[in-house]
Amino acid sequence: MGRMEAIQVWRGHQGAVYDLTWDVERHVWLSAGGDGVVAAWTPGEEHGSAVFQHASPFYAVSKWGGATVGGSSDGSLFTAEGAEVRQFDVHQAPVLALGTTQIGLHASGDAHGVVCLWAAEGGRLDMQHAWPTSFGKIRHIASHPDGLMLATGSGQVVVMADDGKVVSTVQAHARSAYWAGVHPTKPVTLSTGQDGELVAHDGQQEVLRMPVHKSAVYRARMHGNHLWTAGRDHDVKAWDLNSFEAVHKLQTPHTRSVNALAMGGVDGTHVATGGDDRSIKVWHASLDDTHH
Repeated sequence: MGRMEAIQVWRGHQGAVYDLTWDVERHVWLSAGGDGVVAAWTPGEEHGSAVFQHASPFYAVSKWGGATVGGSSDGSLFTAEGAEVRQFDVHQAPVLALGTTQIGLHASGDAHGVVCLWAAEGGRLDMQHAWPTSFGKIRHIASHPDGLMLATGSGQVVVMADDGKVVSTVQAHARSAYWAGVHPTKPVTLSTGQDGELVAHDGQQEVLRMPVHKSAVYRARMHGNHLWTAGRDHDVKAWDLNSFEAVHKLQTPHTRSVNALAMGGVDGTHVATGGDDRSIKVWHASLDDTHH
């Protein structure tokens, strides 16, 4: 596999980096930190800046309706639109996941299995529904043609409609599922979990199960023909989405668990990673010049 060096490294957080996303409007990376800071990082600049701060760690960050949204360990949601910061106290447990449906509604999920659906305009949130579930912690929320796809603490991958109705459940992992998504060209769903495995299902039928990391796979992201995965074993890898063969592995990306993984950059060709070592690193995501 070809060697790839980080093109930018930031070390401004005073705690673990738990989540990352790319802000397509402001052209900055957004990070959620265990130090209670959601920060913005501009490519090419040495330091970041705090978007908002809280006494509790932030586990999730996203963009909703033009606003930056952070999910806190005390159950709060914070939004920032310009200089105005708002706080919404709805969840009674740490907010672990934030997502958006295909029709533009937004969802938050917590450690008690509660999913809240929101309408967002700027930094204002209007909660539409709150649904308790029996699936354990909501680890990840992704868009699905039928509504939302949830990766859960019970190891199940759940599809939930916009009205809260459960459309389907698949027991994909024996322990926690940390990520789930829809394959871009095949009629299958993909998931990763605490078992270190990547699993693919066509409906209820399992069509692929393979070890991809030595321990828990905390994040995965699809970019072009590749699936990137990041895990507790400190590694970040890329896999061909057609053959599921390994095509790349970053060289010592982090010295501890890699919790955060995002795709973006001004031209959309970068991957950002963050972890327990408190660092954020940016890499070229294009694998055209690498080989297996």
